[in-house]
Amino acid sequence: MATPPSHERLVARLIADARPVRPLWSPHARLALWLALETLTIGFAVEFGLRQDLGDHLHQPLFLLEVGALIAAGVMAAAVALRAAVPGMAGGRWAVTVSILLVAAAVVLASLEPAARIRSVWGFVAHGAQCVVSILAFSVLPWTALFLAVRRGAPLDASLAGAYVGAAALLFAAAAVRIACPIDEKLHVLTWHTLPIAMGAALPGVASARRLARWQRASD
Repeated sequence: MATPPSHERLVARLIADARPVRPLWSPHARLALWLALETLTIGFAVEFGLRQDLGDHLHQPLFLLEVGALIAAGVMAAAVALRAAVPGMAGGRWAVTVSILLVAAAVVLASLEPAARIRSVWGFVAHGAQCVVSILAFSVLPWTALFLAVRRGAPLDASLAGAYVGAAALLFAAAAVRIACPIDEKLHVLTWHTLPIAMGAALPGVASARRLARWQRASD
């Protein structure tokens, strides 16, 4: 049976546009590489942070659980983002649920920190702004690396993938700043460490989604 001319032209165009490709590493392998980068980020916070009593805090279960919850939630979010870049592997509702529960646990643990009276509103805002900027700074490189890893795949839902890229980077950044920041007062931690995770995740999430969607349109 003879094929129609339009079919032959389509096949010829596809063959002409074909380029050699390399298969992507599995989501687990790419997640391991990203976590290696985040390990360096946490190590930087430990080495160059302003906290002088980190050794004592590492023996405090409340502090360890709070930081551990943020890190674990970041791992889950990054795993969901990388899986979303592989058609047929998206989903992982249990991972999404666990991530939300871990973030909620971190908020509850932060609320158990001792409270102190604010002596200076300017000082409260100034120290808080420094922490917010630090969280954003710590998230830039991991966000870029995870975004590029997701972009190399084929995310069918750019909004979902972008949101989890942003959330994963910010959760790890919040954990790093929690380690580095010398202020343990409850209101400071809840206002300037925990709240920016929810508010800030939307910004890199939207940015990631738009970039991924634009890249998808350019690839079509």
